[in-house]
Amino acid sequence: MRKRIVFILPALNGGGAEKIVCTLINNLNREKFEIILLLLKREGRFVDCIPSDIETIELNKDSLRSGFLPVFFALKRLKPDIVFSSIGSMNLLISVIRPFFSKKIKFIARETNIVSIKNRDEKYPKLFDLMFKTVYKNFDLIIAQSKDMYDDLVNNFKIPSNKIKIINNPIDIKAVYESCESDDGFFDESRFNLLAVGSLSKKKGFDRLLEAFSLVKDKNIFLTIVGEGGERENLIKLANKLNIKDRVRFYGFCKNPYPLMRKADLLVLTSRYEGFPNIVLEANACGLFVLAYECKGGINEIIINNLNGLKIRNGDKLAFAKAIERLSKEKFDREKIKRSVYRYDISKILEIYEKTLLE
Repeated sequence: MRKRIVFILPALNGGGAEKIVCTLINNLNREKFEIILLLLKREGRFVDCIPSDIETIELNKDSLRSGFLPVFFALKRLKPDIVFSSIGSMNLLISVIRPFFSKKIKFIARETNIVSIKNRDEKYPKLFDLMFKTVYKNFDLIIAQSKDMYDDLVNNFKIPSNKIKIINNPIDIKAVYESCESDDGFFDESRFNLLAVGSLSKKKGFDRLLEAFSLVKDKNIFLTIVGEGGERENLIKLANKLNIKDRVRFYGFCKNPYPLMRKADLLVLTSRYEGFPNIVLEANACGLFVLAYECKGGINEIIINNLNGLKIRNGDKLAFAKAIERLSKEKFDREKIKRSVYRYDISKILEIYEKTLLE
């Protein structure tokens, strides 16, 4: 008999959490699982990624506050075997209502951040810390994407270790290959082209990237930033202030960045923290070497120095700039880089997910 699993998301915007849920929904065995997607709003860039055989329920609510009771009653009506939530704020909501449901239902949260760091950016950080220390342990299982995330939940929020399981993010390597066709003309190949991809948010640290890039002396090195977000105007102003606007391009959101990864010379990542950076997996799958700050959240697990990337001490802008200049003179073995992420292929990670969901 199939397990009925309800995935819950606020919407289907262009973030990593939504992308991973879409990947799971598309690949879970239909003979084992009856899949339902519950959304506050059916909107966002990944709407088209939901397969037609999946029942999608829209509550038509604009916020978690207004969606609290509708989510509760929807779950009561749907009678799931498994509830799967995958965004921090939504996870907190589900953790509050979990005690009102049968113990026979398995409630799973997939955490997306290093919580102790993420909470500092909340309006009421102490309140969020308190909630994570109290109601978050209501979940039957919390999936941590990385060892750093696991340690953070255990050490800083006293979540019982037997309630946490590390499952790294999957990457659909075959789909990446199929979407990695050439995009000739996007880059000036007479330059050394840096590529940065992500939401333009404080977490992603694009301000730190611009500051480091301003220290790069070689004027033939060019930076393209792909993504959208609330920090866009501030970043453009910063590029102007640093006198690098002629060497930086803000491209906006790109649904398929893989052709760009195939043609770029180096991916750069200067996040303040991560969960488990999908962008590094995707870049490596395209054969692209990654230069990254050694921030919390999976970087140490993915990047093997001088094989598929290079880690720089977190926040060391001068060292980062010098590494860019040094790497601009090197040749990379793209086939070796591709092979480095086979361990994260969807076929391997999905097997772990399915086993975990059925336990």
